[in-house]
Order: sequence, then structure tokens, then C-alpha cells
Amino acid sequence: MGSKFLRVACLIALASVFPGAGRRDSPKEEMRFGAEAAQRGLWREAAFRWEKVLKLDPGNPRLHNNLAVAYESLGQFDRARREYEEARRLDPGSKEIRNNLASFQELCKTLKTCSGEGVAAPGASPAPGPSPEPGPSPTPGGPDPGTVKPDGTEPGDAPPGSV
Repeated sequence: MGSKFLRVACLIALASVFPGAGRRDSPKEEMRFGAEAAQRGLWREAAFRWEKVLKLDPGNPRLHNNLAVAYESLGQFDRARREYEEARRLDPGSKEIRNNLASFQELCKTLKTCSGEGVAAPGASPAPGPSPEPGPSPTPGGPDPGTVKPDGTEPGDAPPGSV
């Protein structure tokens, strides 16, 4: 009886120290977290978050676009190309995706190659900005990572919680 009480007390203590440990974030929260990580230049973390959401929503062109931006920033050009192409296939009319793909293709021409997984492009310009949430982007080419607000919205978006 005493050891059972001790185990329960330890579990309660651990739960109070790590309150979010068992929490599962919603896809929207993961998207925002990924956008915040990207703003800070934490591209591996951003890619990790967007890969998680993509497993739940594989037909989302914005997720593929975001992953392409992250992979491009990490120098993983083959993966970036695949994600840009999939985003374009899923939403051929998206100006944001079209612009990001065109910028990527221009980078490839400048580097004369886009192979070499994990090799960062020396002197390459920053990758296009990721989209913070699924759905249409209010600005062509996606938001500049510096303009996405901490809650994941962009300037001009309705305040969080409004419809």
C-alpha cells in the first residue's frame, strides 16, 4: 500500500512539473509552432512540426510548400524540389507556390545544381517565407517570416478567436 501511494505521489509531482508533457497539440498549433520556429531560423524544428501535420493532412499544398521552404533553408535541395512539385501539383493556381518554386529554380540555376542533401548553399539568399496556417495566403509569395505575429496570424488577419 505504501509503495502504491508513493508511485501515485511521484506521478502527481511529475505531472505538475511537466504539465504539457502528455498534451497533444492540434494541427493548427503545430503549424503556428512551425512558423514561429522558422521565424527564429530553427528550420529543423519547423520541418519536424510540419512533417507531423502533413501525416494528418497529406493533401495540403501549403504544408508541402512550407516543408519545401524548410528543406531549401537546410540545403536539402532534392527534398525541397519534391515538396515544391507536390505543392504545385496539389494547387497549380497558387501564386505563392508558383513564386516560391520559381525562386527555388533560380537558386538551382545559380548553384548549377540542386543535389547534395544537407549541404547548405554558400551565399544563398534566404528561402521564401513559410505559410503559418493552412488555407489561402493573404499576400502573394507568402508572408515574410518577420511579419508573422507570435500567434501565427499575419498583419491584416482577424484577431484570434474572431470569425
